[in-house]
Amino acid sequence: MGIIGDAFGKLFDFLYSLFAGLFGVIWDGLKWVGNLLKKLFQNLVDIIIGFFKVIYALIEGLLYLLYMIGVLAVKLFLVIFEAAKVLWSLIEGFVRTLGSLKYSPRSGGGHGYSEILGKLFSNLKVLQIDSIAYILLFMLWFITAVAAIKLISSIRVGGD
Repeated sequence: MGIIGDAFGKLFDFLYSLFAGLFGVIWDGLKWVGNLLKKLFQNLVDIIIGFFKVIYALIEGLLYLLYMIGVLAVKLFLVIFEAAKVLWSLIEGFVRTLGSLKYSPRSGGGHGYSEILGKLFSNLKVLQIDSIAYILLFMLWFITAVAAIKLISSIRVGGD
């Protein structure tokens, strides 16, 4: 090729090595800046994700608290409802007992016991013990009702 070709060849080799080294340094600098930005942004993203995890856990805890308050309200309503049913049964039994203090024998369906009881009541009217029987019947029912109320009120959660 000659002297000029060799000179241009050496010049271009020199320029190639100069620009290759320069662009290599620039490329290494860009990679270093990119890695630095990657680490900074990764730490920032980790902090933001951690913050939102805490917020999510707080919201989840509050919703679970509201759910458990609702469960407690339902259970409390059921307990109060059942206690009201028991109280209503006691009141109804008391009223029925007071209403049934007067016994009037009737003819039965053919088994004969009502007729015998009717004759027994009519023969015992002479002794006038029906008032005492009614008072004893009322006392028996009242004592039973008080014992039932004491039993119900002594029941505690946890089986004490």
